[in-house]
This record gives sequence, C-alpha cells and structure tokens, in this order.
Amino acid sequence: MMKKLFFLVAMCASTTITFAQFDNIGLLGGSTVTGWDSDTDMMTTDGIIYTLNDVVITVPEVDPGVKFRKDDDWPVNWGGSSFPAGTATLNGSNIPAVDGTYNVTFNLETLEYSFVATGLSEVNLVIDAMDVPMFTTDGVTYTANNVMLEAGDIAFSVDDTTTWGSSDFPTGTAVENEQIPVLANSYNISFNLDTKAYSFDFVIISMIGDGVVDWTTDTEMATTDGVNYTYMLTSAGGEGKFRLNNDWNPGWGSTDFPSGIGSTEGDSPNIPIAAGTYDVTFNRTTGAYNFASTTASTASFSSNDVNVYPNPSSTVWNFDAGSLIIDKAEVIDVTGKVVYTNTFAASQAIVNTDAFVAGIYFARIYSGTSVQTIKVVKK
Repeated sequence: MMKKLFFLVAMCASTTITFAQFDNIGLLGGSTVTGWDSDTDMMTTDGIIYTLNDVVITVPEVDPGVKFRKDDDWPVNWGGSSFPAGTATLNGSNIPAVDGTYNVTFNLETLEYSFVATGLSEVNLVIDAMDVPMFTTDGVTYTANNVMLEAGDIAFSVDDTTTWGSSDFPTGTAVENEQIPVLANSYNISFNLDTKAYSFDFVIISMIGDGVVDWTTDTEMATTDGVNYTYMLTSAGGEGKFRLNNDWNPGWGSTDFPSGIGSTEGDSPNIPIAAGTYDVTFNRTTGAYNFASTTASTASFSSNDVNVYPNPSSTVWNFDAGSLIIDKAEVIDVTGKVVYTNTFAASQAIVNTDAFVAGIYFARIYSGTSVQTIKVVKK
C-alpha cells in the first residue's frame, strides 16, 4: 500500500498540468469610471474575441477617451479615431467615446472594436441569411461603415421583429416588409429609426500628410462610382498617404512618386510628394494612384529662391525672391480653389491676409517660366 501511494505521489510531482493562457486585454480611459490608472479586464473564451458588458462612459472635460491595452501596461496599447466602431492601431489616439452604457467587443487579430449601446433597439442590415450589425449612440441614427455588398435585395431588421426597405436606391424612406435593390460596391450606410430615412453612400477616400495639409487634416477626394477618386492638389512638398473613411482602416502608402500602387501594410512608407499642382487619381480596389502635374512644362525655383515672412501671419505675407522678379502670385485654399491672384513686377510682393479666414493656404509664386509653391498660414 505504501509503495502504491509513493508511486502516485511521484507521478503527480513529475507531471506538469497546463491550462490555456490567453492574453490579458483591458479597457481604460478618462471616459471610464476607473480613469487612466486602472484597467477593467475583458472576457474571452478563445483569446481572439474579448468582450465587456455594461461599460459606463462619461466624457470628462479633461483627457477624455478610451483605449485597449495588454497586461495592464502601456508598451502594447491600441487606440482609434472612430466611434462607436472602427479598427484600432498600435499606440493610436484615444477612442472618442460618447456618454452612454455599452457592450464592448475587441478582436485581438483584426483589431476591430465596437461599442454597442445597451437598452436601445437593435438594427441589422439583412443580406440574404446574414445580418450585419449597425451601431448607434442615441437609438435613432444607426450606421455601418465600409460594408461590401453584392448586387441584390437587402433590408433593415429592427429587434428581429420587423424588416424595412423600399424600391429606392441609394437613398429613400423605408416602409415595412419591403427590400432595397442595391448595386455592388462598398458603402457607408445610415438608417434613422424614427423617420426610416436611409442612405447608401460611397466610402470616403481622403489624402493626409504634410505634403497635403498636415497629418491631422483629411482632404476628401471626389468620386462618381465609389472606386475611382480624384482631387486637384496644390502641394508645397512633403509626404502623404491615402486612407479610408478618415481612418487607418486601411491607409495606403508607397515610396513611388508620381505614380505607384499603394500598400495597406501597417508600416507602409509615406508617399514623397514633390511641390507642385496635380490632378490626383486613386483606385480604391487596386490601390493604384497617380499625381499628374498640371505645371509639367514649368520649371521650379530652387528651394531657397523665395522666402515668406511672417508665416504664420494675421496681417500680410511678404514674399522675397531675391534677385528674381515675381511676375504673379496666387493663393490657393485647401480645397484647391484659387482665392487670390495678382500680378507684380518686382523682387518682392506683399499679400494682405485680411480677406482670408484663419487656416492653411498655398502660395504659388511665378517668375518667368519658374514657379514655387509655399505653404502659408493665416492666424
């Protein structure tokens, strides 16, 4: 008997019993009840989908927002610029959550997150036998962004009890038990639960970077088909990228200029944009882009030929071309519209800024066959 007991103890001592160990993911932020100092651990059964129910969000006046992070520490954390749903980025900005109570989901593989308000009606987009959840913060306006649809009939489902649609597309007012005939494309979709008004809008493609305006301002491109996007860009030179729905979900970058294929890898390089004016085209499905110069036959000044001061300015911009003669000066706003033009025949030109609203502009200075584009700021 003693031998059997000793054998059993020896077996237990030499055998290591292991259990699945998943990453610890928590939610924290100035808009949560625990603030920025303490995480609330999320639940998971597979190490991929993490959830947290009945999260109370109260937006403070100072340091608002929320983030996800790993192991209650900052070396690995994720933020985002979209709410109530989006795709997070490593070390991204604080997610701009708004007041309410939410069930929160975070996908550790795709980094997609969602905040679904509790106590409100549930609205889904019904596509064949599949439901696509729509998000809301007020129980009235429901949205679903970057939804890829095939041609066919779809409807809105409310609390799994009624369906709503119409024969009108891409906008209309839904009635009960009707369906919407959609065309194949990717859409940002909205539905108003009170009025039943809906819209299917093409996704937004924007340009961002100091070669466009700056790295915090998106410049939206125009489209007629949701695939090919265009913009007339005046750039003082710098770097830039294309991105989807004013977010990095995804963003396209490359080292090629003036044309190339944008990569959506998270560490893709910025596009090096030379100073000039361009007809920019971008294909959303292939990532192909082209900056076609509208001043291709015009030579450029060297980088030090024209100076401007003061910049920023609330009164005037003084342009000094040194030994060169300034023939003409134009000022272009961030939409590409020429808001000022005047002719000169001197090495210096003064542009009064009183008529301009505060913001970023681009000055084009002409001398003979040369032109230089300079970013200027009105305070």
